[in-house]
Amino acid sequence: MSLKENDLNGVVLPKISIDEFEPKTGEKENISVVGFYVSESQAGDDLANFINKGALPYRDVEVSPNPTEDNEFMVFVEFDRNEELLPTIQTLVDDISHLSGDLDWQVKPLVSEEAVAFDLSILAELVAQTPETYQTLDQRKEMEALDKTTSIEHFLMDNTNLTQAILNDNILDLKDYKYSVQLEFINFGEGKLALSESGLSELAIDSDFDHTLLKTLESMRGSLNIIPINKHIVFHSPATDQVLIARPC
Repeated sequence: MSLKENDLNGVVLPKISIDEFEPKTGEKENISVVGFYVSESQAGDDLANFINKGALPYRDVEVSPNPTEDNEFMVFVEFDRNEELLPTIQTLVDDISHLSGDLDWQVKPLVSEEAVAFDLSILAELVAQTPETYQTLDQRKEMEALDKTTSIEHFLMDNTNLTQAILNDNILDLKDYKYSVQLEFINFGEGKLALSESGLSELAIDSDFDHTLLKTLESMRGSLNIIPINKHIVFHSPATDQVLIARPC
């Protein structure tokens, strides 16, 4: 029997998994696994049959034989990983929404530790659309760490009098024509957010900070402001409001 509008209302859950499960029909770099959640086994069978009868270019559709830890069932749909992946997922979600009613879809991609709203502009940054761009969560974290390290080093080299700025194993090695300083890296980012994440208040100026170290850093600072806050040193860019937070080793 064909499903009609709202036939799966209340049993399709507003959760989608992308790339968290291994594909059956090929390598994970080439195949994306999209998982939909339902509250009943029969609803899973009904949804799988509905997808099977559709015209979308899926490779495989399967219902999980056993419930998850939350007593939910999943319907897995496999697609080729290419430039049509996200538009195809959008079409599938639209089709399923005719059966489930409007839902506030939340998506858990492989490379995100938290679920995000179903928005193609967001997913384009989190879901690999070609085999060449596929990454695991660990690979993405490693790349992000490398990118952040490069950004921090550029922040220092572009705005100070330093001749060397190296971040390695959370240690900043800073050198100018005269001095050399090592600091423990704490955080880097937009001013107020980075301070808040580090548990610091911009009002807590540290008048007892090591004056010799402070004088050395002042000679290196270039266009940055050097602010001692609660045993930390804050490098602040007035131009961008970025801050780099460190403390003496």
